[in-house]
Amino acid sequence: MTGTEFGVVVAVGPDGVQDGVLDFAAAEALRRGTGVELVHVVHSFVAVPSAADQIRSLDNALLEVGRAVLTAVAERLRPRLRGRVPVGTEVLFGPVAATIAARAATRDLLVLERREPGGERLLTMSVSTRLAARAQVPVAVVPHGWAPGTHDPAVTVGVDHPIEAAGQVEPAAAYAAECGRPLRVLHAMWLAEAYQDTFFVNHARRKWTEEADRELRQVLDELDVVSAPAVTREVRWVRPVEALVGATRRSSVLVLSRRTGRGLVGADLGPVTRAVLHHAECPVLLVDRS
Repeated sequence: MTGTEFGVVVAVGPDGVQDGVLDFAAAEALRRGTGVELVHVVHSFVAVPSAADQIRSLDNALLEVGRAVLTAVAERLRPRLRGRVPVGTEVLFGPVAATIAARAATRDLLVLERREPGGERLLTMSVSTRLAARAQVPVAVVPHGWAPGTHDPAVTVGVDHPIEAAGQVEPAAAYAAECGRPLRVLHAMWLAEAYQDTFFVNHARRKWTEEADRELRQVLDELDVVSAPAVTREVRWVRPVEALVGATRRSSVLVLSRRTGRGLVGADLGPVTRAVLHHAECPVLLVDRS
């Protein structure tokens, strides 16, 4: 835990957030023993030269909108916390992604809502994706309409390469153990159709998948992941996006990892992660590799 009493930060748009986001944030705060801070960012869109009093008037109007939405969301959140941890609210000014990332930099977890396409919104999917990449803390992206208890309780972790799985599995195993949930380790492998006949002439697909499963089993045997209630592995011949999105239909949380040493905003979120964030049906937790 960090030194602040508000370890969980929830980004709130001008139209609030759905119940699933509050359920997820409350569960994480209670499990971690830390408070929740609700943050709304006012980004004044003044496209033409304006007088100082006009800008102040607009900012004040947007500030009131932010205060009102935070008050309403806080009232919905408090019963979920049962008075065990505090709730804070803060209206901030500035670019949305950069401001939220800076606010969450010293916290334990940043919770975002993935909105459905269409409609006016301040916290768009592009902002959520940028935040998922640039935030210095774990980021949970909760899909629009998600509710707890509607999926299998397992925590699933996606693994890129079995031989490098340790850095991806360790944080997911720790999370599953803290939640008291089983851990599913998923690796999906695929080649473009045009390459398959050539590649598999002397190397059967089954042999390739068996080799990947052997490597993954060896990595898991060497890791101390026995604290999770149950650990299973799954190696599938299917497109990674298809496998991971499918896993979100039978998982309580999908854990994906970001590479450390991030430079450009979004540089560490590849096309697979972006696609999964867009289509996931359960919360996606993005963490740095161990």
